[in-house]
Amino acid sequence: MEDNTRPVRGLLAAPLEGETIRALVIFLGLFLLLSAVTGVLASRELNLRALSRQLEVAKDEAELLAEAAASLVRDRDRIDIGRIRQTQKQLSLRRIIDEHLVKNPIVRHVEVVDRSGERLLFVARDPRTGLPTSTGGGGAEPPSLSGSDEHLVRAAIGSAGKPDGEVRVAVDPDLLQRQVEAWRASLRRWVAVAATLGILVLLVSFVYVLHLIRKNRKLEQSRLAAERRSYVGLLASGLAHEIRNPLNAMNMNLQMLEEEIHGLPGLDGGDHIELLVSTKSEIKRLERLVNNFLAYARPGQPRFEPHDLNGLLGEVARFLQADFQQSQVHLALDLEPLLPTVEIDETQFKQALMNLLVNARQVLKAGGHVTLRSLASASGEVLVEVQDDGPGIPVDTREKIFEVFYSNRGGGTGLGLPIARQIVERHGGRIEVESTEGYGTTFRICLPRRHERVASAAPAAQAAP
Repeated sequence: MEDNTRPVRGLLAAPLEGETIRALVIFLGLFLLLSAVTGVLASRELNLRALSRQLEVAKDEAELLAEAAASLVRDRDRIDIGRIRQTQKQLSLRRIIDEHLVKNPIVRHVEVVDRSGERLLFVARDPRTGLPTSTGGGGAEPPSLSGSDEHLVRAAIGSAGKPDGEVRVAVDPDLLQRQVEAWRASLRRWVAVAATLGILVLLVSFVYVLHLIRKNRKLEQSRLAAERRSYVGLLASGLAHEIRNPLNAMNMNLQMLEEEIHGLPGLDGGDHIELLVSTKSEIKRLERLVNNFLAYARPGQPRFEPHDLNGLLGEVARFLQADFQQSQVHLALDLEPLLPTVEIDETQFKQALMNLLVNARQVLKAGGHVTLRSLASASGEVLVEVQDDGPGIPVDTREKIFEVFYSNRGGGTGLGLPIARQIVERHGGRIEVESTEGYGTTFRICLPRRHERVASAAPAAQAAP
């Protein structure tokens, strides 16, 4: 049987990772494009609104000054605009204009002209002090303004149909530009804050979606693995039934044949006896292989009960001690005292532990050492280590040792380590491997102390037929 878990994982991982990167790039690109377009449109809108607002302010100022000038030169129902040349009238209008210039720094200068366009009064703002300086009528023309009429607001003095004069209010374009730049800077700061928050929200959403994708991938892999185990379990049941019966019959026939041969004179000790013994040994090996395959394909549901882990490790070590001594391999115990009890299935956990120990013994030569160790981790888990000083596991085969039927040792079934990992995972734990070529290997079992629920429920499809 081939283990398709790794190829399936590779096929799922590569496209999903590529799609994830592409989705992130597209999202970020669209977000940056949207931010840039929004910033440009907001800046243009800001310019238009700022100019419109300042022109409205200048228009209001011009109308107020025009009304003030009309009130000063009104004689009953008639307006005599020439009276503004009088010193007293001019001073009164000057005071009003000064107040408006001080109050509205956006106004650059104010000019009062008669109906023929002759200047009657001109008041400008000193660019250094910001105070009104130029006064009086006639004289030099006011400084030219960039944008001319764009920054000049006019208001009629008297009747709009036939005005007696005009008040001209000029807006300072430099000050207007500075205000616009200040508003732009403020807008950029707020856009940067909004963009940062948007990117954070996008990243959080992306991480969450990625988490869901990975979770969905794991669920899909679990489903495929469960279906595969169910199929293998059904196949194993049929194969075991078809293989065990002939093996049992062959074993019984060989025993009967051996008894008959021993009963015949002159046939004891021949080559045929060795042939019978080797045939019986092969039958036992095949039966053991079938049993191991069934144990992997149709694992039993673990029944968790509290156990003294040190006592269980001691039992396993004593049981395998004779086998280790026969192979001239030293087995030592290093148990942490006062180790807390652990909820495990005794039978299954012993099987997993013996598989690891037997695997360590088989890779060692005479004189090798194996240490069975128990520890309590800081995270609350209980650790069991099987450490040997053997040749170590090559890096290129380290990822394959838990694959079904993989074995680089002659005569190995390739089921010992997969069964051990399966049992540990059904206990809610994991197996970690540390290996250095030429110095040895350590298999570390990490187990939770308690089980609130069954760590890994057996698939319903694996029920015995």
